[in-house]
Amino acid sequence: FPGSQSFGTMKIASEFEVFFRGSPQMLGVPNEFIGRDLSVDERFLLARSVAEECLKDEELRMLIEKKPEVICYDGFEPSGRMHLAQGIIKAMYVNRLTQAGCKFIFWVADWFAMLNNKLDGDLKKIRKVGEYMIEVWKATGMRLENVEFVWSSDAINSRAGEYWPLVMDIARKNSLSRLVRCGQIMGRSECSDMPAAQILYPCMQCADIFFLKADICQLGMDQRKVNMLAREYCDQIKRKFKPVVLSHHMM
Repeated sequence: FPGSQSFGTMKIASEFEVFFRGSPQMLGVPNEFIGRDLSVDERFLLARSVAEECLKDEELRMLIEKKPEVICYDGFEPSGRMHLAQGIIKAMYVNRLTQAGCKFIFWVADWFAMLNNKLDGDLKKIRKVGEYMIEVWKATGMRLENVEFVWSSDAINSRAGEYWPLVMDIARKNSLSRLVRCGQIMGRSECSDMPAAQILYPCMQCADIFFLKADICQLGMDQRKVNMLAREYCDQIKRKFKPVVLSHHMM
């Protein structure tokens, strides 16, 4: 089982070995973690196994040990067809985290896809692709008992007075160069001819973490810079508990 002894980079081959030989009851979760109450050590190992890098292990363990409901989050832009790794392996990771006692929130980032000019910025098309991606995850075997899909446009519109001041405070406390360095999260490089959205986007994504009250950011390594921005923001506002970052290997 990946992660039970060491937490190095997990290769696709080892993940699919778990998929094909794993428990028929739950995609991606070995039999020994199913059908009984898990110890804190087992819950920690199961949660830690999804990540190539964890910031930080001791914080993750404390969360699992002390917090009755640990909130994990991942955001995705609905932008086209789902590839194999995103469909099956993400379902495996979510199953492991919910089996470890976490609640998983998917932030369906329709406004972010529009900012990033996905599907020509057509929000109706973006919404349709988001619905398709949710159905794919259901079909792959993702257990949904402790999973919630939250559409960014709906949530932000309903709580705008909470969301936008947070975005503005993050923008106010960070330099332009620091935000530009987060351009990788949009699949873009740092350049002089970048859209203004590349500045707004990381402020919004950083705000998402606090807006959703997420304890764990469970995204790919390509999102590491903005997750670090969130941890730095905690220092700026003197917040004691920082979001734990569980970054999975890019596949």
